[in-house]
Amino acid sequence: MITTKDILDFLDCNAPISDACEWDNCGLLCGDKTQKVKKVMLCLDITKAVVKDAIDSGCELIISHHPVIFSPLRSIEKSSVLYDLIKADISAICMHTNLDIAQDFGVNETLAKALSLNNTVLYKDDFLCVGKLQNPMDSESFANYVKKHLNCKGVRYTNGSDISTVAVSSGAGSDAVEKMLNYNIDALVTGEIKHHHFLYANEHSLCVVEAGHFNTEVIVTDSLKALLKSRFSDIEFVKSKAECDPVSFA
Repeated sequence: MITTKDILDFLDCNAPISDACEWDNCGLLCGDKTQKVKKVMLCLDITKAVVKDAIDSGCELIISHHPVIFSPLRSIEKSSVLYDLIKADISAICMHTNLDIAQDFGVNETLAKALSLNNTVLYKDDFLCVGKLQNPMDSESFANYVKKHLNCKGVRYTNGSDISTVAVSSGAGSDAVEKMLNYNIDALVTGEIKHHHFLYANEHSLCVVEAGHFNTEVIVTDSLKALLKSRFSDIEFVKSKAECDPVSFA
């Protein structure tokens, strides 16, 4: 029988927890390594709705991208997500910045594949994956291209020169804007852009596309599911149906 530890060890081999940032919190964050597992739920965030979905689906384990615990805890109240996990005896494995930079199936490589980038190179230290568009396009066309391919409700972008070389940095990758000139990047796709980085992009005629934190990262659940299924064929892996973008657009 497969245990939580077996799955954790497999993930650690493919996306080493030691690769995570120092401030991060990855690994088994709730539950029991010896717990027997038959069904696993995959998600971006472990919310109360996701936990209920896991309970209703009969899952013993949830694997998420974002950590369910970030800061030290002083209490676990009945209204908390952790209380729900513990009460339901559901374990939680969280693979965050180590999954962002994992080779082949990680978040940034999955994001590059979703945009059909060619000849990609992963720069782990900079949390960047850089590749080429099949056909160059202008900024407006590229922004609409990103919106369509990532199924976004809307995107924000800056105008730049014609776009051929594209970098992706999933989630809160705003800092990558100031690295674009170093890699001769025409456009950057990320989840969140700070105001001063929009200004920097405009000043240097660079195209940056803010596609939303959720949309630039939730896509990893598909590649993660495929990887896990290739190793644990007897376990059922399901994506949470309760998960959705928490941001609404007027």
